Amino acid sequence: MSDDFKIKQISRLYESCNKCGLPTLTCICNNVCPIKTKSKFWILASEREFHRPSSTGRLLKLINPNSTEIFQWERTTPSLKLLENITAYKGRTFLVFPAENEDIANKAVDIPQKGENAFILIDGTWNEARKIIRKSDYLKDIPIVSITPDYESKFVLRRGRVEGTLCTIEAAMEILRTAGEIEYQQTVEKYFNMFLKHYKAGASSHLPKE
Repeated sequence: MSDDFKIKQISRLYESCNKCGLPTLTCICNNVCPIKTKSKFWILASEREFHRPSSTGRLLKLINPNSTEIFQWERTTPSLKLLENITAYKGRTFLVFPAENEDIANKAVDIPQKGENAFILIDGTWNEARKIIRKSDYLKDIPIVSITPDYESKFVLRRGRVEGTLCTIEAAMEILRTAGEIEYQQTVEKYFNMFLKHYKAGASSHLPKE
């Protein structure tokens, strides 16, 4: 292997794909066969989350492009498209967030198992997510779906993770499973596992082992 080839490989490990977020050398975009779920996912992302390579919201968009939309959260100027979506799905829109206090627990409802419903997922650190919920008046009247997993999250790529909670794409998988879209849930999980494997390989500056 020539030195020039080695240098090119190393440089590709430090260049990120703008779709999956992985280093270009370990990019999984060409491995993904997109799906289209009945459930709609509207991801409200903090500004920093928009650019984080470990964002699983971006991964969900790659896997499920026609049923997933990502909106950058801004406190003073909410996304008009998101507001239009909420209006169009009035009565069928749910906010996904843990019931970490009594106020949230009182608004929590079960994940609907019938019909075409939309789920707003907050993509960011827990401090960012709490801030988004607190400062977004248009979210306050939306019923909350609270997911309490009976397993540990596989997403251990960041510090500060709250025990007993799921990352964005894991929450989406739980919604798909409960809503009866089992085959799609399994597909998303397959690509999520692939993402984790390739992410860890890229972080160690080598190609993933097959």
